[in-house]
Amino acid sequence: MKVKEKIQRLNTKTQNTDRYYPPEWEKQSATWLSWPHNKKEWGEKRLNKIRDFYIQLVSQILDFQDVNLILANEQLLDEVETIYKLARQISGEKFKCKKIIIPNNDIWIRDYGPFFVEKTRNNKKRSCVLDFEFNSWGEKFPPWNLDNYVPGEIALYKGIEIESYPIVLEGGSVEFSGDGLILTTEQCLLNKNRNPNLSKQQIELYLRSTFNIEEIIWLKRGLEGDHTDGHIDDVARFIGPKKILICKSNNSRDKNYKHLNESIKYLKSWKHPKHGYKLDIVELPMPDEMRIKNKRLPNSYANFIFVNGGVIIPMFNCSSDKVVIDIFKKIFPNRKIVGIDCTLLIQEGGGLHCMTKQEPSIK
Repeated sequence: MKVKEKIQRLNTKTQNTDRYYPPEWEKQSATWLSWPHNKKEWGEKRLNKIRDFYIQLVSQILDFQDVNLILANEQLLDEVETIYKLARQISGEKFKCKKIIIPNNDIWIRDYGPFFVEKTRNNKKRSCVLDFEFNSWGEKFPPWNLDNYVPGEIALYKGIEIESYPIVLEGGSVEFSGDGLILTTEQCLLNKNRNPNLSKQQIELYLRSTFNIEEIIWLKRGLEGDHTDGHIDDVARFIGPKKILICKSNNSRDKNYKHLNESIKYLKSWKHPKHGYKLDIVELPMPDEMRIKNKRLPNSYANFIFVNGGVIIPMFNCSSDKVVIDIFKKIFPNRKIVGIDCTLLIQEGGGLHCMTKQEPSIK
């Protein structure tokens, strides 16, 4: 069935009120990651370094919850088992790291991985995977064919239902409030390298129907240097119902300065068209600008991850690191706040949120 035909069918259907996409601060079952193996993108030297970074990150996550680690092939099992003896020593084996063989192209599981939703039928809750198309951020970094199969393989591994939709949608491009809102950017979702035949109204219809959402809040764009074409998770994040954490630049010479301030102004003035409430906006400073081969990198503290009882935040070895840690401690007084050096990870254009996918705890 063609995309337009499916859109027409959705027009005649009611919203899928049987489902709920749990926000990231709710209890999680595990964090999913894909073990780095792509020598074409990372190069031999950086690949070894990024694997060392994985040891640190997985060790930190294992302090809070289980990790499901995807391996591209069986040959990586021995390598990972040897490496993770160190990770288990660091974490103290509080939780488990499960290794699962699923062929894939690269590490960015946030964007190609599954959306785990909670479906209710006959008063019983169960997990369901929503699967969308992935085209490597507008066909920028081929190949991506294996990444597109990952949601289906995870659903098969978990033994849960899967619903597939024929539109391109990346996990880092949408933020969920847990109470009926999605936050995104026009630069990404309306980009012609994603769904050129769909209008803004049609994309909204898909989001409302598939995720049981009331309203979509559109910001204009994302950060400079972001090859994902403006993913929202580098700019603004829901940190609670009706509460958004958004980056702010205090440097008027920064190319992010104007549009970030415009986004802040817009969010502060936004009112829910049905319920009339306003949003609570918390501003987050930007780290020092980073470049590689004279190209701007989209380093951002907003690309953090929630874990059970904690928040893990990207650090960039600059003066604002400590300021940001203190901000998060005030926002989340009952969570452990952990920072991890992401100066290597950002060289490939991504962050902690980009390389992880939360699986909510649904019973």
